[in-house]
Amino acid sequence: MLPLPAASVLIVDGVEDDDLACARMERLLSGIPCDDVRHVTDEELNPIIEHELPGHGNHGMRREIKPVVVLNRGRFDDGREEQQRRTDAFPALKPRMLNGYDMFHWRPSGSPQYRRETGLVCQPAWQLHTISGCHFRCAYCSLGWLVNIMMNLEEFVSRLDGWLEQCPDQTLFQYDNGTDTVCFEPEYGGAKLLIEYFAHRSGQALELYVGKSDHVDFLLDYDHRGHTVCCWSLSARTQSAEFEWRAAPMESRIEAIRKCQEAGYPVRVRFSPIIPVKGWREENREMIELLFSKTAPDVITIETIRFSDCEAMRRIFDMSLLDEEFVRAMKDAQGQPCAPGCEVPDDCRTMVYQFVISELERVSPQTPYAFCREKRDLWEHFADDFARHRQHPDDYLCNCGPYSAPQTAGAGADPRA
Repeated sequence: MLPLPAASVLIVDGVEDDDLACARMERLLSGIPCDDVRHVTDEELNPIIEHELPGHGNHGMRREIKPVVVLNRGRFDDGREEQQRRTDAFPALKPRMLNGYDMFHWRPSGSPQYRRETGLVCQPAWQLHTISGCHFRCAYCSLGWLVNIMMNLEEFVSRLDGWLEQCPDQTLFQYDNGTDTVCFEPEYGGAKLLIEYFAHRSGQALELYVGKSDHVDFLLDYDHRGHTVCCWSLSARTQSAEFEWRAAPMESRIEAIRKCQEAGYPVRVRFSPIIPVKGWREENREMIELLFSKTAPDVITIETIRFSDCEAMRRIFDMSLLDEEFVRAMKDAQGQPCAPGCEVPDDCRTMVYQFVISELERVSPQTPYAFCREKRDLWEHFADDFARHRQHPDDYLCNCGPYSAPQTAGAGADPRA
């Protein structure tokens, strides 16, 4: 695993009662340098989460953040009454699975109600989670302050048959978008367990979120049988170096994509979030050309920076690195009403999308693409472009869509290439 220096490590009561979980804990502790290791109960963990985290909110340009690391356990047998009791008694443990629940998680974004209320297009799905919190210190993210890791993975995997019976039509299951999970491997062992499980699922596949990492060599000999999609978040040169500290550089991520593709994994890429830095057109052109010169992702998902108005960006970024036209547009939009996640003006997002789509069509015209959590208005604006790939806001392939499994999984998915 990649080293994860921590402010403190908290071992939740019960982890050491499971031999496999205890062994996993010992393996991970070897990669988490820390002088403050404690054993905690619910009563002790709740106030720590409330009062002792090293910070909160976006990382900004702060690079040397040491998180609180919680070595936790999923609680699969608690009934509704016990779950409610613990939620009421320990409210700080409800977010980010700290209470041990919601590891098989329903993502409601994209539901009819969500689309009506937000105007945004997405696809609801069941997701798999065992870690929340990240090694990396991306300026626009907040996942570096707290890392919660479930230890009883074998028990988690043993529950999957029953959970997946609830959604027999879903073909692709994302794991784990609350972190770049490969950074904890192979000591953690979650990737191997899930890859081997889905390798034998007829018509279903796993999406392993590699994210911004190049830490993939341990994956190359796993028997995935084409049932695991490896997905990266890829960004251009300045963004990856200046705003995504500790993450792998652009070239290293592309090399990791090449390695996994050569090992037989279907590979997918998100341009997410696209931040218009100075020279963003030239840098994104370079990124797209390099990506397709070395790899052949079967779908690309596109998303601009979100959930940050101009004042937030001043707190988060070194503004001297941003495109001046983009900064002016953000200043002009300050205080104007917008949908959550659409703080960047529509015209500005349209400009970015137009450039990226034109480059994709130039470099790899057979590769389908989709927006991630974008307004239907913008889908309609680019309707002709999407139509070339048989993509429509009500029927499209994307990186983690519930019906976007690759053909190798035997799910009948259409690569639209």
